[in-house]
Amino acid sequence: MALLAVIAAPSAATEKAGKHHPLSIDDVLDTIAIDRVAVSPDGEWVAAVIQRPARTGEVFGRNAYEIDPSRNDVWLVSRRTGERRNLTDGAASAAGFWCATWSPDGRKLAMLSTRPEGAEPHGGDNVRLYIWDRTAAKLTRASATAMMTQTRYGSPIDALDIRGGADRGTIAQTCAANNENAPFTWLDGHRLLAVTLPEGQVSALLDEYGRPFDQAAATRRSLRDAIAPTVTAMGSGTERMPHDDQANRAVLQVIDTDTGAATTIANVAIHPFQGALSVSISPDGRRLAVMATTGAIQPARGQRIPHHDDAWQVEKQLGFIDITAGAAVRWVKLSTAARYPLELLGWSPDSAAVAFRARGTFEDKTSPLFVASTDLTIERRAGLLTVGTPEAGPYPHEPAAVWTDSRHLMIRGREAGAARDDWWLAGPDRAPINLTSNMEHPPEAFRRTVENRFVATSAAGLVTLDQVNARLSPVAGISVPVGASIAWPQDPDKPTDTLLVKTSTKDRQIFDRISLTSAIKPARTIIPAGAEVLDVVPDGVIWRDPTQTGLFLRETDPDRGTRRDLMTLDTHLAAVNWGETRIIDYIMGDGRAMKGAVILPPGYKQGQRYPTLVWVYGGYRVSGVGDYWLDPYLPGIYNLQLYAARGYVVLVPSMPLNRIAAKNDSYPDLGIGVMPAIDRLVALGIADQARVGVMGQSFGGYSVYSLITQTNRFKAAVAIAGLTDLTQLHDQFDAVARGYPGIEHEKSANWSIVEASIGLGVPPYEDYARYWRNSPLAYVDRVETPLLLIHGEFDKRGALSQADTFFYSLYRQGKTARLLRYWGESHSLAQSPANIRNIFDETARWFDRYVRQNEPTAHLEIPPARLP
Repeated sequence: MALLAVIAAPSAATEKAGKHHPLSIDDVLDTIAIDRVAVSPDGEWVAAVIQRPARTGEVFGRNAYEIDPSRNDVWLVSRRTGERRNLTDGAASAAGFWCATWSPDGRKLAMLSTRPEGAEPHGGDNVRLYIWDRTAAKLTRASATAMMTQTRYGSPIDALDIRGGADRGTIAQTCAANNENAPFTWLDGHRLLAVTLPEGQVSALLDEYGRPFDQAAATRRSLRDAIAPTVTAMGSGTERMPHDDQANRAVLQVIDTDTGAATTIANVAIHPFQGALSVSISPDGRRLAVMATTGAIQPARGQRIPHHDDAWQVEKQLGFIDITAGAAVRWVKLSTAARYPLELLGWSPDSAAVAFRARGTFEDKTSPLFVASTDLTIERRAGLLTVGTPEAGPYPHEPAAVWTDSRHLMIRGREAGAARDDWWLAGPDRAPINLTSNMEHPPEAFRRTVENRFVATSAAGLVTLDQVNARLSPVAGISVPVGASIAWPQDPDKPTDTLLVKTSTKDRQIFDRISLTSAIKPARTIIPAGAEVLDVVPDGVIWRDPTQTGLFLRETDPDRGTRRDLMTLDTHLAAVNWGETRIIDYIMGDGRAMKGAVILPPGYKQGQRYPTLVWVYGGYRVSGVGDYWLDPYLPGIYNLQLYAARGYVVLVPSMPLNRIAAKNDSYPDLGIGVMPAIDRLVALGIADQARVGVMGQSFGGYSVYSLITQTNRFKAAVAIAGLTDLTQLHDQFDAVARGYPGIEHEKSANWSIVEASIGLGVPPYEDYARYWRNSPLAYVDRVETPLLLIHGEFDKRGALSQADTFFYSLYRQGKTARLLRYWGESHSLAQSPANIRNIFDETARWFDRYVRQNEPTAHLEIPPARLP
């Protein structure tokens, strides 16, 4: 129970400061997070994956600290008695344990771990599979083989999508929602299907930021020895390098947790970037359907990537594998119309076929539905319908197609020229039938019932599929709240007789349990707006509640309406004197009404004007309900309460951008929502207009660079991981791509971000003027604001040169600026707690010097720039 003391104990900063004190960086780094929970099949135990504080003795630099699972432990909490125990206690060896997943009989708990054994170094050198045996109360390493793990944040390396097995699931097994998918799934009570790596390779979760250092060390040795060249090569067009089938492979194994035996089923060549390795286990448990990404597609002259999603840029192959030792992959010979597979959708109930979507040519923007049988034949379904959305990433989402029986599918798609997606019933015996053409808003999702019906919420209430008559019919006798959406079960194809539907208000989330039979009574669960449901079981809703007095793992009994706390974490935050948060209304420069979020300093006095810091992020809108930037649990330098604690008012304005406008220019619109928000705060008597600074990170850093080239209103600015030259950004390599022979240039996703998210629409060689007029570097001669530039060496979203060039241009003009280059740091600048502390200190000093002490002066607007 050693960690229990750590969870409950106040930080050193808290003890020194007394009962109440302003939030400190120590408080932020001391916070503990809940990564995942899983309830045992018998409902008695909650396996909670809890992250330890970022303290001395841990191993850092593998991931951004706040999402690094190598500081996690697995706790067991009894729902019956409240007993709590730490199963893994990894602090002594700096080991992490995560992705806790129960066997179907509840006897065992599988998990990933960096735990070192034997001569392995402190903190571990790889990610391996561990098993906790509930009967023996023993934790053991199940295999010495490295697991193929997916990186968290950004464009994932080795993205996985494993479905099926003992739970008959049809969506990806997850380790952490929207961050990491699991590389294993239970086949039965003692066997696991696992995706492992060839001998000598390191799991991507550790390798992404470790590989550049290993490559640098190897380069140093090669230069010293002067025997081997230090070159890496890439090619384009006729010089493009052939795919190396041996460089990146996934090994599919069945691991018997009773005997320790590992049986290799097959190994598959994969592409580590863009797209995912999808593995789906047939309902009868006899074979696998595999869709493997084999490589990126280089567009030919004049070709465009059809959508700004990585999955459309890669080539995949589809195959079947019998779950037997040494099975050969039987690859499907794809038809011309299905030349480029996009997404694996799922098995037919009789285990005879899988559905998938694909396109015929690289430039096709549509993705029709196909069915591949285990005899390797392919059949096109649903006529000319486009199935699903452009996004086909590795995270769980509502599938675009669900089998209603072994011949028919209900699919979400649209006809050519249609303005929306509808639900259709498709089969081999008739043309697709539109089920929702008469609905104003088609349902978001369907769920399979225990009676093999499909139900969905709609404006008219609960509806069900009448497959015989190919229509949706109302479900009589069941009331559904207006505007409700299905929140549970998450998997649409797991039979259920109970639904949890969600509606929201300004300050709460309402979950109504809807019984599809008379066996379970309807019930209602209400949780705060900022809380998060983590798991649902028949007799309880388990949720995370982040408050200013601590982080609570809570459970609500929907029948009794009672609530109890399963774990209480971060109690040191109860001693923090928090800044009050407010939402203000204001009118933008174009006449639109907007909201801004404000954090006042602790001890704020009405009528006193305060120095003000404006946190900017182009495109962000303040909703007034659970706003992201007001979260007291934001990590590191992004916790805006830290700046309020130093006596500043912090303002987060709405900054809407119209990225679909014909001009697609973001740069000149960035100030429209900012300046009126500042004026409103001044009019309210809160802000001192002579003491205003601005800061932001990533696209927020771009926003800072853009604003200070358009106005001199700010007395100081801090641009963190910002973008200054969009032309260079579009084509820059990912800084951590080194060490992937022949494909280093294929890792970056910045082209997609620039064209889609920033909204420039085309590559720079098609409209250089648009790129340059939206690049702050074009107007660097207009900057008069003292500027602190902060950037990391391994920033995957913008190379270090983005800050270097802007700083050097200021240097040549003799203007006030300071550049901080953090070696080994990522885009979030959160690899090392030492760096986090230093960045916060540097930022605070900068604003204290140029904003807090500033005397009132008039502000100057800079006229729009003109291109030659």
